[in-house]
Amino acid sequence: MKIVVDANIVISTLLKTDGVVADLLMRATPRPRFHFPEFIRTELSLHRSKLVRLTGASLDDMALAEEVVLSGLTAVPAEFIDTVHWERAAALVAKIDPKDDHYVALALHLKCPLWTGDKPLWKGLKASGQIEVWNTQELRSALGK
Repeated sequence: MKIVVDANIVISTLLKTDGVVADLLMRATPRPRFHFPEFIRTELSLHRSKLVRLTGASLDDMALAEEVVLSGLTAVPAEFIDTVHWERAAALVAKIDPKDDHYVALALHLKCPLWTGDKPLWKGLKASGQIEVWNTQELRSALGK
């Protein structure tokens, strides 16, 4: 099973390494094939100082933790995603959050669900009926957890 993860899933994992989200992302069995757009690295760097403040980790330790989490996932560069998927994603997230187009475009490209903890994104995409989007509870159900 392929699944695209967005930044808030990775951030949740970094904030609570023993939480439900971290368990699903890092230790789920059977293990889905998690994918992320390269853009996630930019998004994580924007939130790094807040993560450091919340966790008490050093900047270097947080950067290392990010790499450890991402190393178990598959990165997909933006240029690998077809233009048609970018256009469709932009239309789908225009009224939700345009920055989320990277995650939606990748999910469309890979023809797989997007796992998000972003409630407005989840709700907006669910309402569109155009893409499969899961929250954590839906992923747990899909994995039989």
